[in-house]
Amino acid sequence: MWRIEHDGFGDTAQMAKRVKLLDVAKAAGVSQGTASNAFGKPDLVRPEVRERIFEAAKELGYRGPHVMARMLRTGKAGALGVVFPDNLEYAFSDPVAIELLRGIGRECARHGVNVMIISAENPKQAIAAVNNAAVDAFLVHCYSDNNDIIAAIQRRNQRLISIDTDISGAVGTVVLDDFNAAKNAARHLLDCGAKNFAILSLQATEHDHFGPMNPNRLGAASHRVVRERMAGYHAALKDAGISADDIVHIECDNQSAHSAKMTAEMLASHPEIDGILAMSDVIAIGALDGARTTGRAVPNDLKVIGFDGIAAGERTDPPLSTMYQDTVEKGRLAAEMALSEVGGRTITLETRLLLRGSSQVSSA
Repeated sequence: MWRIEHDGFGDTAQMAKRVKLLDVAKAAGVSQGTASNAFGKPDLVRPEVRERIFEAAKELGYRGPHVMARMLRTGKAGALGVVFPDNLEYAFSDPVAIELLRGIGRECARHGVNVMIISAENPKQAIAAVNNAAVDAFLVHCYSDNNDIIAAIQRRNQRLISIDTDISGAVGTVVLDDFNAAKNAARHLLDCGAKNFAILSLQATEHDHFGPMNPNRLGAASHRVVRERMAGYHAALKDAGISADDIVHIECDNQSAHSAKMTAEMLASHPEIDGILAMSDVIAIGALDGARTTGRAVPNDLKVIGFDGIAAGERTDPPLSTMYQDTVEKGRLAAEMALSEVGGRTITLETRLLLRGSSQVSSA
């Protein structure tokens, strides 16, 4: 189902080049039109005839019709394009990305549709991939609409679904209620007795910056997830009488090793911090490691809460409190919208607090 390409039968490219659809039709004892329908419009061919055609194709090493020819004949490519803002390693290693792809794949498998993954790390290559992609719709994850890659997608006039981001012209959007989720996370640490806070943020803009966030960067977050979660944290802390100037803001790479280093440095400079709001579980897991290297006991000296609900958070020491999101369902819903004819709606998913050992209600 995933493409890196799988579109037919046979074992070698050489055989595929030699064998034509007409050869398959003759071997199966059907017309070329019937053989063509078996691949492009299978519902028009009786199951026993279809199986005979496929068996002949397999024996001859025929790989099936070229995808562009299939598009011309049926109007469908039978594939979705998924655009990630980072490299392909991210798509297959980041826990949230993996779960998102699981959901997309689950829905595509139900419809017999393939998935093509496009990395936006190299814009020139990504635009070329978008321009040449044989897909029926695009899903775009966590990407702002102010760039050439999105413009290339929009020029194709195909269905575009945005995930965790706002893109003008998208026929559908699937997002979390990030604002209220972050607000609830901050309220929880306040209820647990935390008074001095640090926010460990995801990268706020497309320009690399890691470390303390100055006021300009704090107000210039271009990514919806960062903008909404930051606003939710600040709203809860403001209600508790804590101003933005009294909060330590650190921008982290979404890698635990990096956030561990940033946390250790931050706690050395700000020993008063007793509550950490991490914008992802990956960052929060690093924060637990960083706290340990500085001798801070979690949750007695320092309380930490993450965001996402990834499985690794259950296995940390102590286990990580977090705001859980159903990322598999998020991906499934996005694919469902892409494959349907319905558009013009936004689905907002709720989160829930998973209370574990990295935070505890104060007995005071």
